[in-house]
Amino acid sequence: MNIGMVVDNELDGDVRVNNEAQSLAKNGFGVFILCLGKPGQVSEKKRNQYTIVRLSIGKNWRNKTFFFANTIPVFHMQWKRFLIRFIKNYNIDILHAHDLYMAKSAYQAAKSTGIRWVLDLHENFPAAVYGYRWALKFPNRIFTRPQAWKKFEKKYLHKADSLIVLSEYFKKDLLKKHSDLDASKIYIYSNVPDTDKLMQYPINKDIFPVKQNSKILFYFGGIAKRRGIFTLIEAHKRLLHKGRDVKLLLIGPVDKAERDNFDKAIRKGQLNGSIIHYAWKDISLLPSYITASDICFSPIVKNAQHDSGIANKVFQYLLFESPIIVSNCTPQKHLVENVACGLVFESENVEDLQDNIEYLLDHPEEAKKMGIRGKEIVQNKYNLKIMRKNLIRMYEKLNAN
Repeated sequence: MNIGMVVDNELDGDVRVNNEAQSLAKNGFGVFILCLGKPGQVSEKKRNQYTIVRLSIGKNWRNKTFFFANTIPVFHMQWKRFLIRFIKNYNIDILHAHDLYMAKSAYQAAKSTGIRWVLDLHENFPAAVYGYRWALKFPNRIFTRPQAWKKFEKKYLHKADSLIVLSEYFKKDLLKKHSDLDASKIYIYSNVPDTDKLMQYPINKDIFPVKQNSKILFYFGGIAKRRGIFTLIEAHKRLLHKGRDVKLLLIGPVDKAERDNFDKAIRKGQLNGSIIHYAWKDISLLPSYITASDICFSPIVKNAQHDSGIANKVFQYLLFESPIIVSNCTPQKHLVENVACGLVFESENVEDLQDNIEYLLDHPEEAKKMGIRGKEIVQNKYNLKIMRKNLIRMYEKLNAN
């Protein structure tokens, strides 16, 4: 059986899609991924037993057409044409569309070619779009019509032959909102790490030479207000004012719309060396940075989007025995409390976050035990080997019908 995945990005940094494709290919499925291309990239390339098919269009085309997707549907119409050609050229048996906004094109292309299709929800997109400043500010919101994504979700979810979601909480939420959904067709695939791959990277004990006697607070991932970064920066400032010897390490790209605010927030910390920011580091260095840190964070703002699942970074932190502090978004709150692998603070509450940091700094033995429990749960449950079983089971069921 040939599976045709489609994703509206350039794929290289999309860990979830690459992990799914590799899992399916290793289990004997033919896997082809249709994605955007960069100038000079070959149109077809074999990677890890699956095939990448790149379109000769880039992010600019995607961004412009997506901006008007709810008013002038060129985005959906063009992707439908791309998908029909893709299905025919590669003898696709089942189409696997990544994210809600690809649902219309995937449904129409699958219907036109007489095949089944799967919708893989990376996030609660109707809620997520309300965190995008570019979509909400005037006059953009007149054209982006963020409220239309709720109707879009209602219309297309039940049309898919199977749905993939991030967590049990997300599944329950969808079933509550959409009574026509069949629970037996919804499968869980969390954003878990490939532990074997991560554990192969060497640990560089000298990766953070400026550490000295400081305690390192570490955040890895996209940097924006909705990620809770400004709450973390403010808590760090308060710790410094209290005389705590702490450094804040941030690794990740900054949201363009918030670049000025971020630069202002960290300027003093960068000047005195208490805040270090890298826009990017290779994933092979992540284990070293986590190991060099004392506490790792997922301070995302609590909302409907962030209640849909747990970020990959949380499991990556835990794999390398770091105690974690997370905001009270439901899935990550339950994980931390059930496993006792860290502490939970009230979203956007600087004082609560500061108190939790100080508790872990003052109780190093307890923090160490939290890290050990965290590693155990990732090795035994939240990893690619375990999670891929749900994906394989879904496709075996589709293939049998």
